[in-house]
Amino acid sequence: MINGDYLRLLIVEESENDAESLANILRNAGHSLRFEYARDAAAFESELDAQLPDIVLCGSGEDVLSTETVQNILAQRELSTPVFAIVEEAPEATVVTALKSGISAVVSYDQPDHLQLEVAREIAVLQLQHKVVVLEAALIDYESRCSTLIENSSDAVAYIHEGMHCFANQPYMDLFGINTREEIEIIPVLDMISAGQRDEFKDFLRNYQDGSTEDNTLRTVCISHDHTDFDSTMEFTPATIGGEPCTQIIIRLNPSSNMELEALIETMGCQDALTGLSNRQHFMTLLEESINTEDENGGVRALIYITLDRFKEIREENGIATSDAVLCDIARLLEEECNEEDILARFGDFSYSIIYHASSSEKIQAIGEKLLHDVSDHISEVNGQAITMTCSIGVCAINEYSTDAQKILTNADMACEVARSSGGNQIHTHSAVIDEQMTKTHEIEWDNVIRKTIDEERFYLVYQPIVSLAGDTSKRYEVLLRIIDEEGHTILPGEFLAIADKSGFSGEIDYWILDTAFRKLSTLHGDGDEATIFLKLSRTALADRDFPTWIKTRLSEYQLASSSVVFEIEELDAANDLKSTIAFVEAMKKLQCKVALEHIGRSNQPQLLKHVSADILKIDGVLIEDLASNGEHQSRVKELIELARDSGKICIAERVDNSGNLAILWQYGVDMIQGNFVQEPDRKLAYNFEDEIA
Repeated sequence: MINGDYLRLLIVEESENDAESLANILRNAGHSLRFEYARDAAAFESELDAQLPDIVLCGSGEDVLSTETVQNILAQRELSTPVFAIVEEAPEATVVTALKSGISAVVSYDQPDHLQLEVAREIAVLQLQHKVVVLEAALIDYESRCSTLIENSSDAVAYIHEGMHCFANQPYMDLFGINTREEIEIIPVLDMISAGQRDEFKDFLRNYQDGSTEDNTLRTVCISHDHTDFDSTMEFTPATIGGEPCTQIIIRLNPSSNMELEALIETMGCQDALTGLSNRQHFMTLLEESINTEDENGGVRALIYITLDRFKEIREENGIATSDAVLCDIARLLEEECNEEDILARFGDFSYSIIYHASSSEKIQAIGEKLLHDVSDHISEVNGQAITMTCSIGVCAINEYSTDAQKILTNADMACEVARSSGGNQIHTHSAVIDEQMTKTHEIEWDNVIRKTIDEERFYLVYQPIVSLAGDTSKRYEVLLRIIDEEGHTILPGEFLAIADKSGFSGEIDYWILDTAFRKLSTLHGDGDEATIFLKLSRTALADRDFPTWIKTRLSEYQLASSSVVFEIEELDAANDLKSTIAFVEAMKKLQCKVALEHIGRSNQPQLLKHVSADILKIDGVLIEDLASNGEHQSRVKELIELARDSGKICIAERVDNSGNLAILWQYGVDMIQGNFVQEPDRKLAYNFEDEIA
């Protein structure tokens, strides 16, 4: 009831029979309860040690522990448990004295109805107190999440109290040219306003805070730390910080004739705020331009994609400030190796990209090797700490066959992942031969390669956690395939599976993946570690009429609950073979397995959900990668999350690789996330789902 399904009483009486009589009075009123009995102080304290009661009923009698002693014992333990005094008679003066001493209720033995009413009232009070505690905890969590969102917001946000700053996020400090939080906390907000506008600002703020005006926006002229004026609009909102009332200010720049400031704003829109390098969006624009122009010197170009190995561990061990300083240090190191015509960007949370120009492909390879050694040999010194690291590098040529910027990026990223998953501190170059071998003239050769790979079982599985943003700590992993080539190198499955699907081998690979994953999950469950796995299906498996029966047999063989398996179907595959998809989903429903539609949003298939009864929607990672900087993708993702919510489906965002995208997704209300920001795919299923996502 208060602590579970029943009321816990500790009854102080002369005998256990007397205690039972009081308990029966309450049982007759419909209360489900359990009680413990105590007569003296030693027994009372012993019962408190064993379990805390919801209410103490304290009878009266010469040999019974007094209410005063009961209150003293509770006070010594700093317990606020309500105490009811049960007395022979309850004149008004006795009741008033008892209530003044802290007794919750005084009831006479001959008034059982009165006892029932007082207990019912106290239960209602205790339930309200419990709700308050829960709400306070939720408020603390909400404020913490809001703080994270504000920290990662691109808007300039500050909190002021009595005219002083008590918090400001990085965009706010960048706007005014202030370097540290300590510095901004000693600057009055009035000092941020141009001298000619200060009286107007003071009058507005005074009227706003005393409620004299409903208008919460003010257009004014601000002044930066280097005394540059800029026109802005301030938006004011009541807020709290640390439990204290304050005012939130959001500052937005107005269109201005100040050419210098406009140039600064344009530059800031192209730059990464932390490192000063080009940002992702600007880099992709320049990559598109690079594809459409030839190298003026007749040389070669390539996209070099660099990821710092195990950087998340460095961040966890050394903190955000130190790891940010390391990112800036590595940015300067990479800049030293870039020529004037090269383009260097911070592409992800701990990844960089370069459009590099050279006289030959050999020179591209050489510079990649040099960057690899430069990073591994470098020592970043931050606040007396010496930090070393390695990186993984992927390279993709930009040539006359390159017509798609996203494809070039994907190839470089995949090559980088091959280097990283092979142990890191390596460079891997994407091979255009794979694309060429997809032509008909090489189909027989590729059939033989794939057949040999399958026969030799040169596969292994990795697992990436899927984490709830709503506090659900259930364990969920997506199962991903990795392939080992004849030289022992790990390669990603994308291109390999595309060819296998074309050759008709993908269904056979699906059977291997599922059987291996089921065996792994069965072992995990046998060790008492419950988890759910998400398994991708090819279009071949989807159309295989015998596949559902095989799944049922394997689930039974491995003694797996159907609820521990989720099958993923690509949105485009489902749309292209709707009949097979509907049949497969219906078969899974009968088995009580769940189905997810993945890469939702990649193609425009609004009618698909009317026909396919999926339980889960996984938003396509392409929409997530540049979410923080792409307004069109933000609108689309928000629309998809609302669609899932309205249709009662779970919504998962995949390829969440940085905190900025996480903050936006949390604000939009996505249910779960998956990506390298949480954890990179790993052979072990050992992610701690109890940890907070930071």
